Amino acid sequence: SGGHGYTDFQGKIKEIRKFYCCTNPDCELHANPLNPTLLNVLPFKQFSLGIWKWIAQEAKLYKQKPALICERIYDQFNVKISESTIRKYINEIDAYLSNQIDKRTIKILKAQGRIILALDGQKPDKNGGALWLFVDLISNRVLKIAILKSADHATLHALVEEILTFYEIKLAGLVSDKQGSIVKMRDAFYAEIPHQYCHFHFLQNLWNHIEVKDGNLHKELSKAVNNLYILKVSKTTKIFFEGIGKVPIREVFREVEQSLRTLVKTRTRKFEHLRGVEVYERLSRYVEEMDQVLEAEDSDRKIVRLMNKTADSLHRALKETEKHYKACVELYGIFQSIRKSLGKELDSKKVEANEPSVLKEEKLTVLDDHFEEIWEKVKGFGGFMEKSQLRTFLPQKDTPANIIKQEWVRLYYSYRRGLCAYYDFPILAKTNSPMETKFSQEKSIFISRVGKEQVGSQIRIRGEHVLKQLYAGKQEIKEIIKAMGTDYDRAQIIKELNALVRRTKEETKLWKNTIHETLGLKSVLA
Repeated sequence: SGGHGYTDFQGKIKEIRKFYCCTNPDCELHANPLNPTLLNVLPFKQFSLGIWKWIAQEAKLYKQKPALICERIYDQFNVKISESTIRKYINEIDAYLSNQIDKRTIKILKAQGRIILALDGQKPDKNGGALWLFVDLISNRVLKIAILKSADHATLHALVEEILTFYEIKLAGLVSDKQGSIVKMRDAFYAEIPHQYCHFHFLQNLWNHIEVKDGNLHKELSKAVNNLYILKVSKTTKIFFEGIGKVPIREVFREVEQSLRTLVKTRTRKFEHLRGVEVYERLSRYVEEMDQVLEAEDSDRKIVRLMNKTADSLHRALKETEKHYKACVELYGIFQSIRKSLGKELDSKKVEANEPSVLKEEKLTVLDDHFEEIWEKVKGFGGFMEKSQLRTFLPQKDTPANIIKQEWVRLYYSYRRGLCAYYDFPILAKTNSPMETKFSQEKSIFISRVGKEQVGSQIRIRGEHVLKQLYAGKQEIKEIIKAMGTDYDRAQIIKELNALVRRTKEETKLWKNTIHETLGLKSVLA
């Protein structure tokens, strides 16, 4: 042939490759022409393998956008390559990375022989389907990603069977957030397989009731502070102050205002910290200090009278919210006790036998005792004498603490059978919450790419590639990019790109204007 022309960092190159055959007729390479020299360019590419790798590093390791890659490669190497070509290359790179990651996963699972399957769905928007992620918790590898409009138990079962057949592995356990369809699938098809209910989601269901109640406490206290006269009076309103003269009220109390506004600014940290409780306690200390300072001042002075009114307003706000504060503190204490019991592993040396079943029963006994103690204290409240009478409800700001405790008891017994299933696993897999972390990271990547919050379409089209790369990790991606070249399977890349095209068409098929062209004319003539 006339050779292969392409562009490298050094400029334009025309490469002519010569192929050789072994002269030994008994050699397996006798009839197979080959060139042992490593490729400098991929098949049918107009830019060299070095440029391809550089683009891969920029896009996948340093998260650069195509426009910036286009600018950087020209500024640094004087290589002219269009932004659209870079986008096409990135699509190929995504396909290549997914292919190589899958190959590594197959190799890992072949040696492993069994999986603990964690599964969860991501609903990126209201309109389209959900992205379902299937991960092995032993190897932390992505097994499958599917876009589902309906995730009933039969559909999920078919996907699980597909995974087990493809990888030729055994199912050692399931981990989920106790979604109804997953529980039904396990009970119907894998009744003998231990199913762990996610500890994080269980605790979150308990925490949500405290968080809503505490959020209302914070809201009421913030409202009381913001409605103080010295904070809401017009900045131009002036009155006479002894020893100062006629000046704006807000200017006189500027430092007090800054302190109070700062005092109510805080955040809740999930499972760790309640902002309403913190603000209540801060405000209590602040008012106590105010009382001590004002006690020694002349109460006839205008500035002291205004400060006393401010202190009275804050005292009133604290008194009105005291009941909610105490309820939040009580519930927070109980929650932390539950969390500690759930997270603490029993010392196997102190248990009669080091058998998982024994450890499991001991752990359940500890939890049972904990929730039975709670139940005995709230039994009969609201007319509920039996646990079977308890019904679930959404978190509300005015729900009494005892009703919330009853809901916690109900939640525990609905989760009980799956809270300690991890003792039957080869590893202590208690939660699938890292999947939600990966979903969040994936969404952030797409928001950064497109510059807007509505990224549902991008997630369904390209989420598979991003999630596989996130689970593989930066080091593995770096290794794959470095080794690019000899293992480039053009047929497999084309297959992956065709799948990307199909997902894109499926996602965008309803984007076109479907208005009937003659509809307006007919309505006028009617």
